[in-house]
Formats: sequence, structure tokens, C-alpha cells
Amino acid sequence: MKSTVKERTDSEVRLEVTIESSTVNEKLDEIYNKTVQELDVPGFRKGKVPRSFVKARFGDDVFYEDAQNELVEEYLPEALKENGIDPVSQPETEIVDFERDEDFTFEASVEVMPELELGDYTDIEIEDPGTEEVSEEEIEEQLEEMREENGQLVPKEGEVVGAGDYVLVSDPEGNTQQVNVSEDDPTSDLIGKSVGEQVIIGPNEEEGAKLEVEEIKKLELPELDDELAKDLGHDDLQSLRTDIKSDLFGQKEEEREEELKDRVLDSLLESTEFSPPERMIQNMVDERVSETKEQLGSEKYSEILKEQGKTEDEVAQDIEESARKQLKRRTVLNEIAKQEEIEMTDEEFENRLEEEAEKQDVNPIKFKNQLKAEDQLESYRESLNQEKVLDFLLDSAKLTSEEGKDE
Repeated sequence: MKSTVKERTDSEVRLEVTIESSTVNEKLDEIYNKTVQELDVPGFRKGKVPRSFVKARFGDDVFYEDAQNELVEEYLPEALKENGIDPVSQPETEIVDFERDEDFTFEASVEVMPELELGDYTDIEIEDPGTEEVSEEEIEEQLEEMREENGQLVPKEGEVVGAGDYVLVSDPEGNTQQVNVSEDDPTSDLIGKSVGEQVIIGPNEEEGAKLEVEEIKKLELPELDDELAKDLGHDDLQSLRTDIKSDLFGQKEEEREEELKDRVLDSLLESTEFSPPERMIQNMVDERVSETKEQLGSEKYSEILKEQGKTEDEVAQDIEESARKQLKRRTVLNEIAKQEEIEMTDEEFENRLEEEAEKQDVNPIKFKNQLKAEDQLESYRESLNQEKVLDFLLDSAKLTSEEGKDE
């Protein structure tokens, strides 16, 4: 085999591949022998049809297409490797010459990722929004959530349903369920009803659900005092408030850090020219649309488009814009990782897997196997490595306050 790069652009390479005539003949003979085993021709035993008869009956080129396809499939990857070409989409091939006893020549058009020319990414200037102070209102909201989480449902005797109540209802078949009544959803139809009364929840009697009130409960909240604080693992109420304030401040610090990473990356992306291969982008769009349709079903997909007031072409355009941005982000971060030799070690990766499994309350081994089964393990590792690159970029950035002073 001989391969030559005929043409190269930033995002595409045209390759010419030539395969020796002896290999061509061997492939044609191989396909002939395989085919005649299945060929059933009157007057001949199965598998014993002479080549001259096949040639006269079906033509000399009856096996050419199969031979071309198999030879391209076999030798194109070798040619790509030989020329250091890493395709990012399915190559498009064109047959130049193919005859028995002659060399086989074909050309392949291959999309490749364009080289990036990154500017100075170690001294990007961004504005630091700072970290907001934790307000008393935020602390009180957190305390109220804790009271609700530790509240108890108690019977609401001799009263009617009110907003916030928990109501046990039954349908005509005797099935029961407990609903939390809200003024902002269909359960508001229960407000004002008492035990034994019936109500239709829905647009009308025909389409709605006919329910009967079986029991009314209200959420009884514990007192906000030292006793509650101790039940929650704190010394007293003041200690609980202090810890809540510290946790909320920590959350705000994390939000500030994420915002800074977004700003430094946005600044870098704006200053970086990048034109991704078009077929690659189109393949990404087609794949995402296909996956969405498969998950939702074509009918549900059409309904959602109608609700959004969009056509399929408009949705595809939105997906394309998102795909371009994500691909540019991924390419830039991976290029910096390569230049700075930033790579997550196996030990770091295993630790992060365990941390994420703990957050999701699943077994670490089960979590890892699930990623493997979904073919997501390497992409997850890549995303974690990109986080390391973002940490590097932020550490290297020049932060300024809102007044423009260096920090």
C-alpha cells in the first residue's frame, strides 16, 4: 500500500491511497469463493459454479463493489495512521481506478480538528464580583427550612383544607394518595373542603379526577430553640446560626469561583479563532436530534416543538450553536492541558469517582460500572481534567475589583 496527502486545509485532508494489484486480485478471488458457496445455479452443484460462467452470466465487475468496500475498510485506517491523521468524522471516499490485475487507487476526504493558535492564557484580566455577605434573611430562611424538614404531620380535626395542608384523598376505585395543597396548582381545588367532601381536580368533570377527602393533616413545626439545635447536632441555637452562616458563605464562595472560571474561559474563547469541521458539527446535530426523538418519541417531540413555537430547522440551529460553543470550549481546554501537561492521575480520578458516588449515595464500584456501561467513563474523566485546567487558568488570571484595582 502507498498513501499520499494530496491536499490539506485547516480542517480537511485529502488522501490518495494505492493498493497493489496482487492484493486486489486476492480480494476479488476471496469474494468470488465466498459468494459461489451460496450461489444456486441450475446445472451446477452448489459451490462449484465456474468463474467463466459467473463472468458470462453476471459480468466481470459483479464483485467489484464488494471488493472496493472491503479494501477501503481494511486499508484506509492504516493509511490514516501512516500519515498521522486523526479523523473527527466519517471519511468520504471516491474510487479513482479499479480493475483486476491493476493497482487500486482511491481518494479519501477526511475532516480533522484545526490547529489552535492560543494567545497568552496565563495573564487574562477579569473582574472579580466578590463574595456577598450572608444576610440575616438568608439565615432565617435556612432555619425555617430546617423546621419544616423536622416538622410532624398531625390531624387537623374539625377544619377545612387550607393552603399548605397535607390531604389524604381517594379515587372511585379506592386508591389513596397524600397531596400537599398549594394555591399555585390544581390541588387548590381542595381548599375549603372538609372530610367526606368530593372535588373534581382538572379542567372539567369529564377530564378531571374525582377525589374524596379522607383525612386532613397540617405540618406542626418544632420551636426554634436550643432543643431543636441539639437535635440537629449543634450545641445550641447560636451555634446552629453560626454554622449556617458559615455554610452559606462557603456556597457563595463556590458560586464566586465558578463565576470567575466562566469569565476567564469566556474571555479566552472570545480571543480564540476556531472553525470546527462542518461535517463533524452536522453529525453532532443529527445525533442529538435523533437521540431526543428516540427518548421522547416523534409525536411527543412534535408536540414540544409546537408548544415552543419552533420548527425542526430552528431547533437544529439552536443545537448547532450550542454544539459549536461546546466543541470550541472542549478543544481549547484540551489544548491547554496538552501544552501545560495537565493530566489527572489514576489515583485522583478514583478519588473523584468516590466523591461523586458519595454525593449521589451510590456504591462507588456501581457508579463506575454504570459510567462504563453507558460508555461515559472516559468523557467523565476528560471533564474532570478540564476542571483542573480551569483551576490553572483561574490561578494564572489577573483579578480586578469593580473599581478596577488589582487584587
